[in-house]
Amino acid sequence: MLLEVLKENFEQIFVCDAEFICDKKDKGERPNVVCFVFKEIISGKTYKHYEDSLKELPPHKPKKTLFVAYNVNAEASCIANLKIKMPIYWWDCFIENQKLYRGRINGGKGAFSMLRTAKRYGIECMSEDLKKWNISQILNNPEHKIEDTLDYCEKDVIATEKLFYEQLKDIERTFANKGPREIIQHALIHGRSMAYTAIVEHNGIPIDNELLDEINYNFPVAKEKIIEDINSRLDVYENGSLSNKKFKSLVARLGLIDQWPKTPNGQLSTTEKVIYKFAQQNEAINEFYFLKEFVDSQKLKGFIVGPDGRARTDLNMFGTATGRTNQSTSRYPFNTAKPMRNIIKPNMHWALVSGDWKSQEVYIAAHLSKDQTLMDMLEEEDIYIQIAIKAGALPKGSIRNEETESIRNKYKTVLLGLLYGRGAKSLREELGITHDEAVKIIHDLKTMFSTYFAWINDLVNMAYARGYMSTKFGWRYWIGKEDKINPRTLSNFPIQAHGSEMLRLALIDLTEKGFEVNGLIHDGIMIHVPLVKLNETELKFKQIMENASRLILDGKVCPADTKVIKSNFKQGKEEQKKFERMISIIRDPSNRSTPLVA
Repeated sequence: MLLEVLKENFEQIFVCDAEFICDKKDKGERPNVVCFVFKEIISGKTYKHYEDSLKELPPHKPKKTLFVAYNVNAEASCIANLKIKMPIYWWDCFIENQKLYRGRINGGKGAFSMLRTAKRYGIECMSEDLKKWNISQILNNPEHKIEDTLDYCEKDVIATEKLFYEQLKDIERTFANKGPREIIQHALIHGRSMAYTAIVEHNGIPIDNELLDEINYNFPVAKEKIIEDINSRLDVYENGSLSNKKFKSLVARLGLIDQWPKTPNGQLSTTEKVIYKFAQQNEAINEFYFLKEFVDSQKLKGFIVGPDGRARTDLNMFGTATGRTNQSTSRYPFNTAKPMRNIIKPNMHWALVSGDWKSQEVYIAAHLSKDQTLMDMLEEEDIYIQIAIKAGALPKGSIRNEETESIRNKYKTVLLGLLYGRGAKSLREELGITHDEAVKIIHDLKTMFSTYFAWINDLVNMAYARGYMSTKFGWRYWIGKEDKINPRTLSNFPIQAHGSEMLRLALIDLTEKGFEVNGLIHDGIMIHVPLVKLNETELKFKQIMENASRLILDGKVCPADTKVIKSNFKQGKEEQKKFERMISIIRDPSNRSTPLVA
C-alpha cells in the first residue's frame, strides 16, 4: 500500500549511497566524496557516479522525485559538499527505523545501524568486518580500484532497497490506524529535516579565530594564576584539580552543608545548576562558580575550525527519545557554555541573527492541553510574574524588576520543572527551599492549571495502555518494558517532542526559502545575513519561526524573539560580565610567562 502511494506521487524513487573520506572530526573539513550510487527502483536503472560525474545528480524532476537512504544526513552532506542543489524529498530509513523500534529493542551502541537493522529483517548484508576493510581500502590503499569501491557502494544500495521494502510493510503493520498519506507526509518532513541539517553542518558557524587563538594560546598560564588567586581564599583546588574533600570543607565553613544536594555516592553535587543556585546566595560560592566556569572554558580547545573559519560538528536531529537536536557541547559554540559564545562572529559586511521562541514550553503546554488559565496568562507581559501574583507570592500590579526577580524565577523554575515531570525533592534542592514550601508551590500551580495537569495525566495513562506516545507529526516514543519506563520522559515528551517538531518545520521553511542557517539548538536557530538585507531578512525569519509554531499549536502563535549580532556574539548582562572578566585575566601581562598572542 505505502509503496503504491509513493509511486503514485513520485515519478522516480532513487535509493542511494555515497562513499566518502571525512577529516571533519580532525580538521573541520567537509566530506571528500569518492563515489555515489543511485538505483531508480521504478525503472530498475542504476547510476554510478565518480570523478567528473559527481558534479550532478541523475536526471530527475525535483518535485516528482524521492530519494531514499539509510541516514540521510550522510548522503545529504556529500551532496552539499559537491555544491549540487539539494533534493527536496527524502525518506530516511534510519529515522523510520527509530519510529518503529526505539524503546522496543535494546538501544545499545549500534542498535540502529544498517547492519543490525538488515539482520532484523533477514536481509543479507555485508559484515561489519568487511565494511571496515572496504573503508580502510578506500582511505589508505592508493592502488584500490574505483570499480571495487563502486561495487561495494552498490551492494549497500541493494541492501538499502530491500530494507526499504521490508520497512514499508513493517510500518503498515505498526501504524495500521494511520492513513498512508499521513504516514508518508510525516516521513517526508523528518527526511527533509535530516537533509537540511546536513546543510547547517556544511555551512558551519563563523568564528572569531583571532580571539579563539588568543584564548587558547594564553589560557594555560592564566588558568594557573586564577586558580592560585581564588584558591588562596577558598582552598578548593589541589594540584590544579578540584578536591572533593576541600570543596566539602568550604561548603561546611559557609554553613551550607545541610542544604547542599549530594550525588548517589554521597559526594557534594558540583553540577552547574546546583552551583549557580548557591552562587546567587553566597559570594564565596559565586567566586567558585566563576573559577569553575573559567577552568571549564578550556573546552574551547575542542572546537574544530575549518580553513574557511567555520566551526563544525555533527548535529543529531533526533538525538534523544523526545527527538531533540543533540550536539557536542564541547565542539559546538552555539551550544557551549554561554560566556564562550562570544567567539561566534559574522563575516565582514554580514550579521548573525539568533532567534528563539518565547516561553516555548509553556505555549506548547497551554495550547495542546487547552488550559484556558494558562493561555490567558500568556497574554500578559510576564507569565511568571502573573503566576506569582495569583499564588499570593507577589501583590497585584507587580512588575518584573530587581525586587521581584527572585520570586519570579522561583515560580518559573517550578512551572517548567513540573512540565518536565520533576518532583518536590528535585525542585526543593535546586531552589534551596523547604520541603513544605516546595509542596505548597507545586500544589498551587497544579490547582491553578488543573486542566493541563489532568490532560498530561490522561496522556500518560493512555501511553501506558497502548505502549507509546507520539507527536502530531509522527515521532514516536515506545515505552518498552515496564521496568524501563521513565515517568519523567512520559511527562515531558509532549512538550519537548513538539518543540523539536517546531524546530524542524522552521528549518525546512528557512532552508527552502534560501536562508543560510548556521546553528540549531533545542528552541533556537541562528542565520547568517548580508547587512544590506538585514531588516527584511530578520522580519521574514521571525515570521517563519512563528508560522512553524502555528502548525504545532493549531493555528495559535508562539512569539519568536530575535537578536542581531553584528560583531562578536553578546550574552546577557551577567554572562557577558563573566566573559569580560575571563578575557581581562587572559590578557593581563602578569598572568603570562610568554608574550601575548592576539
